[in-house]
Amino acid sequence: MRDTIFVIDDDDLSVELIKLIYGDGAYKIESCSNGKEALAYLTKNYKNVAIILLDLVMPEVDGNVLLRVLNKKGITDIIPVIIMTAENDSRKIAECFKYGAADIVEKPFLPVVARGRIDNTIRLNESKTELKETINKQTREIKDQYKKLDEYNERIMEVLSSVVEFRNLEPNNHVKRIMKMSRIISTMLMKLFPNKYDLTAKKIELIEAASALHDIGMIAIPDTILLKPGRLSADEYEVIKSHTTMGCEVLTLFEDFQNKEYIETAYNIIRHHHERYDGKGYPDNLYGDDIPIEAQIISIVDTFDALVSDKVQRDGYSFDQAFSMITRGECGIFSEDILAAFTKSRSLIEKTDEYVEKK
Repeated sequence: MRDTIFVIDDDDLSVELIKLIYGDGAYKIESCSNGKEALAYLTKNYKNVAIILLDLVMPEVDGNVLLRVLNKKGITDIIPVIIMTAENDSRKIAECFKYGAADIVEKPFLPVVARGRIDNTIRLNESKTELKETINKQTREIKDQYKKLDEYNERIMEVLSSVVEFRNLEPNNHVKRIMKMSRIISTMLMKLFPNKYDLTAKKIELIEAASALHDIGMIAIPDTILLKPGRLSADEYEVIKSHTTMGCEVLTLFEDFQNKEYIETAYNIIRHHHERYDGKGYPDNLYGDDIPIEAQIISIVDTFDALVSDKVQRDGYSFDQAFSMITRGECGIFSEDILAAFTKSRSLIEKTDEYVEKK
């Protein structure tokens, strides 16, 4: 509890007058006569001090210098300081307010006026402190609520991606491998080209999380086409390709539950992860770096996992075979930067889940 008025003044008469004013015991009165003693006292007892009454003219360290020190240490943000002085220098008075003084009381002062201004300043500071604590508490509660909401939304996305994986007869843990590899490639790309793609730790987290939804549009593809064991007709293949745009329509259902950056990243991945660097992809035939970097990352990751995974029509390729097929350009054209990050990440990719078995 802040129950102490701390008087810093070498004038014994002023100190005794403050003690007389608070003779009713509303506050304890502590005092010292110089700045050095004041700092030592405050270091040990600042939690008990309700207000500091500071004289400007003192030996060793004057009040203006001490006020600057208190301001620099952040004490004036916690404990209000009233300057009690006979000084009539407007420049010095202005400087006091600059360095955090809450009020000025001129000497000699009337007891009733001094007590009124001291009590009002203490009450104002208490109200400010209570308000700050309330705001901080509410801020913490809001942050906790947002954290829980993010965890809830993340769980929804994980469930959706698992539904797609199961319905599409994808190999076990396909989505998890896509997520892990997207982080590996993104991190390597940021390391190799730190100023080129605006990749940050936060952006990489978004790419990893959003990569789980890359094929969410497959939910809208009819089973007769999605699960067809034989070769697809041209018309059926066009329906399959529509999973990119349909996936974006599904994503709009979650716009009110996810932050804007996540939605934008997920949209780019869902719509454009089948675009090709040479402009021969779909659905928009984007060319080169018109393709969002997150979509380029998921494109190579998805291609690699498809190669090494066992399918109904064929067994998966070995890790070395799949790696060579991509780097030799047998599976579409990727940018030189993406291929560089992919190549540099080889040893890390090899350690991902089941890829060890593909060596």
